[in-house]
Amino acid sequence: MVLSELIRTLREASSDPAARGLIGLLEDWSSDASTTEDLRLSVERYLGNSWISSAEEHQAVYAAWSVFRDECIRGRGGMTMNERLYCFDLLDAWDDAPDEQARAVLRQKVDFTASASP
Repeated sequence: MVLSELIRTLREASSDPAARGLIGLLEDWSSDASTTEDLRLSVERYLGNSWISSAEEHQAVYAAWSVFRDECIRGRGGMTMNERLYCFDLLDAWDDAPDEQARAVLRQKVDFTASASP
């Protein structure tokens, strides 16, 4: 599951205001300076402090998040840079980056600190 699929799944799972807030948090992540670990912490905190009124919707939201978290965040250690960019829907941002500095920001965002060889 990639980030856009997670967002789409959450939209289908619940119309609760708390779920909508989570969707906003996920959508905003792509354009802020936080890393994948920051995203994990923010979502876990959000879910721990929010209540979706329907138990079934809450379970569906948490299940979708758990799949994404396990595949893309916890699993990122064994991923290549392209796999990480794909998981977090950042391939276009990488391709459109105007310079190496912009790509360095994306590298840091997906916690990939390896630098290009000189």
